[in-house]
Amino acid sequence: MAGITIPPEILATMPARFGVRSPQLGGPTANSAQFWALLAQRGIVPSGAIATTSGSDPFVALRGSWPVSGAVTSTYGPRSLLPGETFHTGIDIAVPEGTPVRATASGTVRFVGNTDGYGLRIEIDHGNGVTTLYAHLSAADVVPGQRVERGQVIGKSGNTGASTGPHLHYEIRQNGKAIDPWPILQASQSGTEPRSALQVPYGSLIVTVAQRYGLDPALLAAMVQVESGFDPRAVSPAGAKGLLQLMDATAAALGVRDPFDPAQNLDGGARYFRELLDRFGGDVRLALAAYNAGPVAVQRAGGIPPYPETQRYVEAVLAVWRSLGGTA
Repeated sequence: MAGITIPPEILATMPARFGVRSPQLGGPTANSAQFWALLAQRGIVPSGAIATTSGSDPFVALRGSWPVSGAVTSTYGPRSLLPGETFHTGIDIAVPEGTPVRATASGTVRFVGNTDGYGLRIEIDHGNGVTTLYAHLSAADVVPGQRVERGQVIGKSGNTGASTGPHLHYEIRQNGKAIDPWPILQASQSGTEPRSALQVPYGSLIVTVAQRYGLDPALLAAMVQVESGFDPRAVSPAGAKGLLQLMDATAAALGVRDPFDPAQNLDGGARYFRELLDRFGGDVRLALAAYNAGPVAVQRAGGIPPYPETQRYVEAVLAVWRSLGGTA
């Protein structure tokens, strides 16, 4: 619950009011995570709440920063997937083995090793009692004590430890206790929730997925408009399905089990479009053409293929993108 904000003048009076003495906290009481934890232990604030005064949000550097791009296959909370498991302390992100894993904020590597069901894992200390954990890795590219920066590759994803398939297990901890990473990953660095100003069907979901893969939400919404008219049950004459019109083979390759499920379809289609953008050097026109006609056709043509359908598709998406505030 990082959204709780208490004015500094109120925080300043809390130690005396609640019998919490600042000398035992080892720092300014108003900004101390230890102090906030003591308040939670005494039932004064909800467990997991954080006092956020101006510039004191301990999670601000983590907000909106994903360690890998992939579908979230398991969220934080109660779960019994593995023997003896009752609670999942992070999120699982499905990615192929060997995918580069990036630090979600700057910090110092605290641990690298393979000691338990996490398999090979890396832990990074970000200060203010906040650490992140990256598990089931196939390789580590850092060592304990090393300073890393946000976005730096620290290792490769894998399937080590108690894992049911290739993925990255990611945790955020405060003072040693795991908290739900989802609200932090979904928020911007200003501490606000994702921009949801898109006045279109599935607007919030589109924004969430777009941010996950570093896309302009307006561009992704434009693709959905042209592909399916925002109809999650749409099926093309060729058999493409759902909001982003995934063919069965493409959906299967992307791990989309139900192409008619809006969340799965959007995640798979956005991830595929992100791959195409990277493949074609960030050229939106070429990536759109490849989404419609296939990357091989774009490579053979050395640009947008001379297919009327593909040319109309690219121009239609760009036009809708501009209408939604994009910079096509």
